[in-house]
Amino acid sequence: MVELVPQIGYVAAILACYLVITWRPRRAQHAGGGEGALTVWQLVAHVEAERRERERVGRHRLREPVESTSDDAGPPLELQQRVLDGLRRL
Repeated sequence: MVELVPQIGYVAAILACYLVITWRPRRAQHAGGGEGALTVWQLVAHVEAERRERERVGRHRLREPVESTSDDAGPPLELQQRVLDGLRRL
């Protein structure tokens, strides 16, 4: 009986290696696109168009979006410098 232990171990190791190499979980397979099939990019464009339509409801959707005419480049340089100095002190 003791003589069979190494042989059982070898068989178990070979079987484990075989299973590790050959076993693969089933993956989803695509059947192929038939007539009327959409690509991912077409679906994304469709969803984006629906989102834009939901955002534009009511009277305000009839108006053109107002563009900013402000020429301000941001806060004054003095304020920016004070903020940077404060951050450096942290």
